[in-house]
Amino acid sequence: MTNQLSGVVLLVEDEPLVRLVAADILIDANFRVIEASHVEEALTVLRAGVEVDVLLSDVEMPPGPNGYELARQVHEHWPMVEILMTSGREWPREGDLPPGAAFLTKPCPSETLVSYVRSCAERAQAARVARSAVNEADVAGETIVLFPKTG
Repeated sequence: MTNQLSGVVLLVEDEPLVRLVAADILIDANFRVIEASHVEEALTVLRAGVEVDVLLSDVEMPPGPNGYELARQVHEHWPMVEILMTSGREWPREGDLPPGAAFLTKPCPSETLVSYVRSCAERAQAARVARSAVNEADVAGETIVLFPKTG
């Protein structure tokens, strides 16, 4: 029996111990986890073209932009990535989260975290498959027009 990869998670957390524990939980659930300690590291991963299913980010990450700013950038530039935000101190206000993003409070039971991340990964993968099918249909429907040879 092979353990099929459940998806790719970009985990953004400035607290090393919290990041380590969350990464271990997700790795045990068959996710590939890419860790970043702040917003710029996360954006570097995404700009490099790494195919990520889920952004799992803390809200507070001083200094620099916070998780909400990261979520807005991901939503704008990588719309196929599902967004899951977490915090133990700061709850989202109106307009903090982009459309479709979810929020979990810390501490969060391991089973709940895995369940949310798995659901997000499945949505991202299904959307990617649907988009790929549409792109293939567009290519298959193309008509090639041959120009007549001239003398």
